Amino acid sequence: MAAAADAKLNGDGKEIVVLMPSRSNAYLAQWIRGAEKSAAEANYKITIIENNFDQTEQDAQAQQRISSPNQPAAYVWWPADNQAGLATLRRLSRTGVPVFQVNQALRPEAKDLVVAYAGVDDHFNGQIAGKNALAARDAYVAAGKKLSSDGGNLVILKFIPGYSAGDDREAGFQEVTKDKPFNVIASEYAGFDNASGYKAMSQLIPSIRNKGINFVYGASDGPVTGAVQALEEVGLVPGKDVYLISATCIADISAIKSAKEFATGVQAAGLEGWFSLNVVARYFAYGKQVKDGQYIAPDTADKRPDFDFAPSKINIIPNPQVIVGTDKDKAGTILSSFKLWGESFSDHCVY
Repeated sequence: MAAAADAKLNGDGKEIVVLMPSRSNAYLAQWIRGAEKSAAEANYKITIIENNFDQTEQDAQAQQRISSPNQPAAYVWWPADNQAGLATLRRLSRTGVPVFQVNQALRPEAKDLVVAYAGVDDHFNGQIAGKNALAARDAYVAAGKKLSSDGGNLVILKFIPGYSAGDDREAGFQEVTKDKPFNVIASEYAGFDNASGYKAMSQLIPSIRNKGINFVYGASDGPVTGAVQALEEVGLVPGKDVYLISATCIADISAIKSAKEFATGVQAAGLEGWFSLNVVARYFAYGKQVKDGQYIAPDTADKRPDFDFAPSKINIIPNPQVIVGTDKDKAGTILSSFKLWGESFSDHCVY
């Protein structure tokens, strides 16, 4: 994301407090790195307060920070549980300090509690996954393979209970595929990483294998990469017997690079962190203005766009679709040619 910092952004060292789940998750760790870079560019001090994906813990942390005699210039709120965290969001909003929600889409009842939202649109990410799945099915049939049912048998690997990003992604997926639906033979919570995806898929395979597994949709590449290993251990060949797709890349690109995964999307963690804090900085730099409606940042290839204007109420990062197919040699060429905001597929997806 090599672009000059906006000279208009100068927080004079004021503090922005971010309340969010733990950086033990690779995506969140990279988000933090992007946020720290953005805060430094705009001359803000950033304080990160992490919880272990536990809303009760986050509620207590927020209350402690609210009780501090020294309030920050802004709060950035990434709820562990979007619905259960609403009461604490209300308490933050009553402090009079501007509150910005990130990553987890605003609930209808939260829209008046925050200045703006910045980050991903997980419904859109699910739509990207749906498009990936439709393309995978077309390729599967074109390769002469027989579907195990009308529409093909699909396994869905979700995030964790209560994490609204997973629900939003599943809704987006179902919306795109509703006219040509898949036959969902299993839907299981599979966490965020390879190990949890491997565990979930390994436990599912014995009860569903005889039905025929044509496709696996993981909410991100983490569970998909774990599913690749589980399938291989029972003699099923990813990219041949089973086509796997996801909504977004995360950390480990071995499956997509080897064409064991058919397609993904580039929801860049560092880019999201940078963009989220940039929205906060621009709010102050442009006279505390917020434009009505939604702004979707462009997926320009060569360089980061110039954000020299006030933020909108809803500010969304891009998530370009990346289809590599099933040919390992072609997959490498496709990935090496990808660019987003001047950085490569690996820059955005490996961390």
